[in-house]
Amino acid sequence: MLFGSADEKRFVLGYDLGEKVSQISFLASDADMPETLSVLAGAELYNIPTVLCKRKDVNQWFYGKEAVRHIREGDGIPVNNLLASAREGKPVKVGDSEYDPIALLTLFIKRSLSLLSMELSLDMVEAIMFTTGSLDHRMVQVLNAVTAALELKTTNIFYQSHEESFFNYMLYQPDELMHHTILACDYDLENMNIFRMNLNHNTKPVVATIDVKNYDSLRLGPDGFPKDAALFHRTCDRLDDEFLTIMQKICSERIVSTIFLLGDGFHEKWTKRSLEFLCRTRRVFQGNNLFSKGASIAARERIRPTLVDKKYVFLGEDKLKANLGMNLLKCGKEVYFALLDAGVNWYEAENSFDIIMDPSGIINIQVTPLTGKSPRLVQFYLEGLEKRPNGTTRLHISLDMPSVDEVNVKVQDMGFGELFPGTGQVWEQLIEL
Repeated sequence: MLFGSADEKRFVLGYDLGEKVSQISFLASDADMPETLSVLAGAELYNIPTVLCKRKDVNQWFYGKEAVRHIREGDGIPVNNLLASAREGKPVKVGDSEYDPIALLTLFIKRSLSLLSMELSLDMVEAIMFTTGSLDHRMVQVLNAVTAALELKTTNIFYQSHEESFFNYMLYQPDELMHHTILACDYDLENMNIFRMNLNHNTKPVVATIDVKNYDSLRLGPDGFPKDAALFHRTCDRLDDEFLTIMQKICSERIVSTIFLLGDGFHEKWTKRSLEFLCRTRRVFQGNNLFSKGASIAARERIRPTLVDKKYVFLGEDKLKANLGMNLLKCGKEVYFALLDAGVNWYEAENSFDIIMDPSGIINIQVTPLTGKSPRLVQFYLEGLEKRPNGTTRLHISLDMPSVDEVNVKVQDMGFGELFPGTGQVWEQLIEL
């Protein structure tokens, strides 16, 4: 649903919801690239700590940097692990009271969105894309509950993984960065996640896949870098050695053209020898707002697709990796009818339609994987379907996906008007992909 006049400035948002920090980027309808909301006007401070705090003995709540300040000053009760608690679903004890974890996460997101008032009004937002590090079935349930409770003005609310946000960010980058493997190294002083985007230029559209590997050999303690100068330099040298070894191995396995260094872990400029190695034949960029920017680009592509979106297709972990279709008769000719298209998120994949059934009582569904597996035909037998004259059996067919590897097909006998009333009989079958 789009609203407002054609010449009115509109915005889409990308909200990166992280376990430790979150970020909000926004993309104006008249802009080419997104901007990221700074928590301090005039500075490039993008991280909003994903934390709440309740003032002692008073029903007063703070979020983000304010919450951190009150916790440090000792006059507030910290509420950490908002995302993990929401996933778990158990009540969270804050002082003497218990709170619904979904309500707490909703409060954090609502308060953080209020920061946007420095840049724009939420009434001007026509789509929001939430992106998280893990987007399994439970995370989708949590986000559905949170976004319902937020009562946002727009109905264009979407979710995607960090992998897909990385892909969307690259869609708006110059073509010369897209020729070979692209790396994004996300380091928060505890874990380093390395996202490796591979592009298959032999297919049309170009198929992008991203694999993620976690490296914990660069983990620092809870206090981060040591304060002692000698220890600090030793720590920097150790991290540099570890990172160089990892990068040399990855770059020896394939041609890497572009590398992004993301996260607070790179702020201390310890990457001396590793950076020297990486910059020899590659483009290297540093920042920490790639995922929120990619999410805002994705939000725009959802409501106003561009040609660049047709040039590439992303096949991630949460994507349907096969085309499903049927051959149907239309005006006496057999035509292919697409049921579900590869590349959609499994939790958004659905379709429903009516067909006139032939007397065979068998529905044939073609499954064509994009992963190199052979196409196959899945036969769906409608046992007990009432016998009627040819052309007088209307079926309602609906498809959805309970998981990334399964498609549920439901068929209902609708009959044919008053002449041949439907029995309402229902058949269901699960297709394993």
